[in-house]
Amino acid sequence: MLSKTILLLTTFALSTLSSPVNVSRNDSYGNQAPQGLAAAPACGPDPVTCRCPTGSFYQTSTSYSFYPVAAKEVTRITGHFLDTAWFGTSPNRTTGQTTTPGAKRYLWGDVPDGKSQLLIAEKLTQFTAYPNDGGYYMKFQMDDAPVKYAKKSGGKGVLAGSWDIVDVREVDGQTFMLWNIYVCFGDLFDFKGFHESAMKNVTAILKKQGKISSSAQMVGPISF
Repeated sequence: MLSKTILLLTTFALSTLSSPVNVSRNDSYGNQAPQGLAAAPACGPDPVTCRCPTGSFYQTSTSYSFYPVAAKEVTRITGHFLDTAWFGTSPNRTTGQTTTPGAKRYLWGDVPDGKSQLLIAEKLTQFTAYPNDGGYYMKFQMDDAPVKYAKKSGGKGVLAGSWDIVDVREVDGQTFMLWNIYVCFGDLFDFKGFHESAMKNVTAILKKQGKISSSAQMVGPISF
């Protein structure tokens, strides 16, 4: 049953992306787009194949895990937009209410070849609680794009926009957590590694709190 559920939810995860592809650098830099992509819209809050601004190109990553606990336990750790300690950092400052669209968090982060960390603003754009199982659906995005930065190797890097979806729900007595991101970036970034590390942190917190036994079955994190 669990394997069938994984297959169904993986299909669901892919459907949230509307079959995105990495748009070529030629298209990103304003040259002629490959056949079939000429009409692609500019990237925005909806996860579809899109055109990134000049100097950046399209990247996407989806990660998921199953936790052998109730969804409310994962929500308790991950479901507060302004509380990010669970993925290894804390905001420099915040504004608004943690589950109310419009809330903002300002986070320091590393960027490829960057001379220093960037302070990036992210805004919550949707939060829907699942009252039946204690899970939630969240969307957030960069609020200060584009951000340019100096590179160690010389020149400027650019982060031209990012959009995230987090979905937590109970399935067959376990909790499924999906984290999808799509980004317009001038350099490759290991979003897979970051998201998987964050999901492993959730496991570690639940074990430390005695919510997961050492013999419990875990699935993931898995990325594609």
